[in-house]
Amino acid sequence: MINKQQICEELALDYAERASRGGSDFNSSYEHYLTRCLKREEKALKEQYKIQRTGKSDGFIISAELM
Repeated sequence: MINKQQICEELALDYAERASRGGSDFNSSYEHYLTRCLKREEKALKEQYKIQRTGKSDGFIISAELM
C-alpha cells in the first residue's frame, strides 16, 4: 500500500514534469507542489492520485505566481 509521502512525491513529480514543459523550473515546481501536498489530508490525496493514475484526468497547472 502506498503511503502519504509516496503519493505526494509522485504527484509532485507529475506536476513538475508538466510545469517544466510550460517553461517553469522543474526543481522549484517539484518542491513547491511537494510542500503543498504534505499539508493536505491523506484522503484527498489518495482520491487525486487514484483519478490521475486511472487516466480520468489530464490535470492542469496553476502557476505558482497566481497563488
